[in-house]
Amino acid sequence: MPYTTLPTEVELAFEVMPCNALRVAQEPGKIPHSCAYFRQWGTYHSFDYVLDGPPATPGIPTKVKYVGRAPLLPEPLSGCRKAAILGVGINPNLPGWQSSKRGALNPLFDDYRQYAHYFRYRAVDKLIVSGPDYLKAGGGAHDTPFSDFVLNIPPDANGDRLVNASLDPQSFYVAYQGLLDDLAKEMKWDKAHLQVGEDLAYMNMVACPSARWLTKKDDKDPALPPMTPAQKTGIVNECFRKRRYFKRQLLQSLPSVLLVISQNTTDAFLEEMQGNFSRGNPQPKERVLDLLERDVRLRYGTLPDGSTLEAKVIFSPHITGNPAEFAAARKKVMAQLVSAAQAGFLKLNNVSGHFVRPRGACLFCPMLEIGKCDYEKELQPLSLQGALTAATVTTAAVVQEKAVQMDLLDQMPSPAAEPVWDTEGDTNSGL
Repeated sequence: MPYTTLPTEVELAFEVMPCNALRVAQEPGKIPHSCAYFRQWGTYHSFDYVLDGPPATPGIPTKVKYVGRAPLLPEPLSGCRKAAILGVGINPNLPGWQSSKRGALNPLFDDYRQYAHYFRYRAVDKLIVSGPDYLKAGGGAHDTPFSDFVLNIPPDANGDRLVNASLDPQSFYVAYQGLLDDLAKEMKWDKAHLQVGEDLAYMNMVACPSARWLTKKDDKDPALPPMTPAQKTGIVNECFRKRRYFKRQLLQSLPSVLLVISQNTTDAFLEEMQGNFSRGNPQPKERVLDLLERDVRLRYGTLPDGSTLEAKVIFSPHITGNPAEFAAARKKVMAQLVSAAQAGFLKLNNVSGHFVRPRGACLFCPMLEIGKCDYEKELQPLSLQGALTAATVTTAAVVQEKAVQMDLLDQMPSPAAEPVWDTEGDTNSGL
């Protein structure tokens, strides 16, 4: 596919946000596009920011505009694009599918800067209307993903339905924070302020949400819509192999450590990345618990200065989908993180209290006008040129940096075989 002269991280915001709408509404032909499958999961309560443009400060505001029910937006990476650790799932989770979370609010922006702001600063929490507020707005058992029920939130004088939502900590992301906290303790990093969203970002191999990555009917929950073999193949080919959203972001972010979550994600990740491992020799269909016993390295490629970049890959059972298995394996996951720090993959900046950023430039925050980059002085381009800063960047400099990223992408080709990506036992695979 042709790419623009925008930085990769900015280009992806413009591509990912409208992707499902374009595939569903604009693709020609009588047969729906494979990605229309995600519409089978229904519609969900959605919100917009109160003011036009992105908020002036980091974080997710809780006073928002309720905008009714809608299909969900595809999700890019959540957090800092240059976080040292990247959590990897198969596709985004869907809290509103659960009957206990039907008041969950999902972002629905028509401004790319708002979209960029939300996914830059989303960390542990999502938004929800819950408890008495949800019941007061008419919520209840009749509110399902397949209903047309909208919350009864009266409009103000401007016609806006303003709501004071609550922060809803996601158990999965809370567990991520626990891993960071324990790593700091194990390494005796007294000055550490490690945070999900700053030091650990998360991203999925496919951008569109569903409650499960489901390739077979689940007899225990027949309401879950499985994808057909043709839909699965079409989705993987479109999102992962053709548009390469995941790989392009991965090779701009270049995280030092990859934390691959769940057996399903592990199977898909190993299938797609075969031939790119420099240590550990992981094979598709290997058990996560066996992979946890080895030191696995992913080779990103060779840079113009002759150096080779690689990341440590840690595999883990799904934290919330298989909690008992994760609890039993957590010590080994922690041991792998400690090993990554001892080997120099994870280094603490004692001034900021955060991890040192990986190699490569980033202009996501300043170029999309969502805030200054707190790590600008640390970033070292891949290309043979000086620092790329918001104040001094030129189109030529962006093109030069991007050319190196595209070369790394060419060094990491997709497999020729049709994708397998099957469901095997995980109750959840997304982040």
